[in-house]
Amino acid sequence: MTQVDDLPEDILRMPPSKKGARRKSDIIDAALRLIGKEGLQGVSMRTVAAEASVPLGTATYYFSDKEDLIEAAFVRHSQRETARVVGTIARLGGNLTAAEIANRLADYIIQGLTEYRTQLITEHHFLNESARRTKLQRASAAWLQSLQAHLEATVTAMASTSPKTDARLILAVLAGLEVDSLSAPLEPANERAIRATLKRLFVSLSLVWAEETTSQ
Repeated sequence: MTQVDDLPEDILRMPPSKKGARRKSDIIDAALRLIGKEGLQGVSMRTVAAEASVPLGTATYYFSDKEDLIEAAFVRHSQRETARVVGTIARLGGNLTAAEIANRLADYIIQGLTEYRTQLITEHHFLNESARRTKLQRASAAWLQSLQAHLEATVTAMASTSPKTDARLILAVLAGLEVDSLSAPLEPANERAIRATLKRLFVSLSLVWAEETTSQ
């Protein structure tokens, strides 16, 4: 742990204010950029400090070790991605057809694979590594459970009689489409395939929901 006397002069003069919070936030964002480019193996206190353009002592002032920083980075990522996912799920309400629901989710997937590609790669680094890191495993499980709960509420409103199963199925298909398309830049043919897959999924689900509702 860094001692107070070892801290950079700017940190010693820094009041407990927005300036300090911004510095800590910049270090977390630097860690996320590194993970997206190099994976978690590229993260150390020294490499993150260099990426954030701050002295090493600044990074160790805010984070006790690499594991502490990685956990904070995952929390930051999950907060941002949850907002994006929940925003998409909220737009699935109303009297949308199966094809319209599929198109809105396809827009979300395609946006993730283009505008948010680095963040998506970062996410999969986190999820893969969570099998080996207990703290990360707990954080990733809580995040996935949150997404599942939001989607369960939405499919319940769509007349699903098995919302837990249907939400799990939809999340699995979305994750699979992301993984299948991450290895190379997205091409128009891939976009069409994503849309076709999701349309088939939701047309099938809507038929199941209608049949189950009728049989009740």
